[in-house]
Amino acid sequence: MSSLNTRQLLPRGRVLARRGRMSMQRGLASLIVVIIIFVAMGMAMVYANRNLMMESRISGNQYRATLAMEAAEAGLEWATAMLNKPEKITTSCTTSAVAGDLRFKQKYIAVNTSNGVMTPGAGVVHAACVANQNASGWTCSCPAAGTAPNPGAAAPTSGYQPSFAVQFVANTVAGTVQLISYGCTVPITNATCTGDGAATARVALGGVSGLATPPAAPLTARGRVSIGNAALGVINGDPSSNGITINAGMDIDAANVRVTTVPGTPPQSTLVGNDASLRNTTEDQMFATFFGMSKASYKTLPSVKQITCPCTETTITNAYAEGVRQFWLEGNLSMNANITIGSDTDPVLVVATGNVEMRGNLRIFGVFYSAAITWDNTGGGGALLQGAAISEGNYTGNGTPDYYYDPRVL
Repeated sequence: MSSLNTRQLLPRGRVLARRGRMSMQRGLASLIVVIIIFVAMGMAMVYANRNLMMESRISGNQYRATLAMEAAEAGLEWATAMLNKPEKITTSCTTSAVAGDLRFKQKYIAVNTSNGVMTPGAGVVHAACVANQNASGWTCSCPAAGTAPNPGAAAPTSGYQPSFAVQFVANTVAGTVQLISYGCTVPITNATCTGDGAATARVALGGVSGLATPPAAPLTARGRVSIGNAALGVINGDPSSNGITINAGMDIDAANVRVTTVPGTPPQSTLVGNDASLRNTTEDQMFATFFGMSKASYKTLPSVKQITCPCTETTITNAYAEGVRQFWLEGNLSMNANITIGSDTDPVLVVATGNVEMRGNLRIFGVFYSAAITWDNTGGGGALLQGAAISEGNYTGNGTPDYYYDPRVL
């Protein structure tokens, strides 16, 4: 009895109860840990969802802002192209053949030829275009200056409908104008955007003369000037050009030429022949001197109309009626009519890769540049070229037109 273990004297039920309480404590601790983990995961999910919603909102705003800015940029590009469009336009901004219609530039910008000042027409907004998603293009409106545009494109079935409206504003620098483009995610016909995204872009545009360097004389030829005994008239009263009337790279055969020049200047001194600087240039160099670029670059300008010849005066008059003022004629031009082409405020600039032959009492306001020039049989009255004629080769003729040097035309 004295060797009996005292642990064995404890009741068995108390030992089991103690073990049970220890298991319950371990289970309670696990539950608390699981709850804490779930709460932390929930908080993390809420935070992640909040960030996702914020990023989605930011992404949507960025999309709308980008859409509006792209529309505004498109307005700048479109208006610049339209300013250089050679043809007349309708109120829908498409090419027109109607006599009373105007070119885009004529509609919205008045240019003072004496000082180059550009004056925009009336109106807060001059033209507008709306993306026509149903027709996969743009619907545009080019009304008269002072009238609000109204593209009237069909509304899309879903999504946004980008648009832009353009306005011209006077600039402080002569010969320039500011172009402002308003972009919007919904159709716009004025400077106010009511959509979710709006943007404004602007650029200063400058008018550039068709001639980078005007000639110094009303008649210029890289080769000979041969008119024999014809009473050709050459007039240049412009002091800035020293009153030069004929400039030739080789000799001048003009015994009975009629010269009018700057007062006090001897008439014969204005006939500048055998000009080595002119004679020694190539055709391409001569063209680049007057136009400031190569022939390949010039003929692809958006303001230049390319026409394949042989051509006649009808070719010029028909294109002029359509609004064309700068011509690139691939080939020869032959004119024989008593008509007027151009005006002193709206002249033409004609470049012909071939020869230009003129007959009759033509009245031309502008500049003619060609491989060679001939003017015959004027009939003794009224034949006139007011501006300048430039020949890469010779000038010949027995007619008696007047070549009048006009700085405004040039």
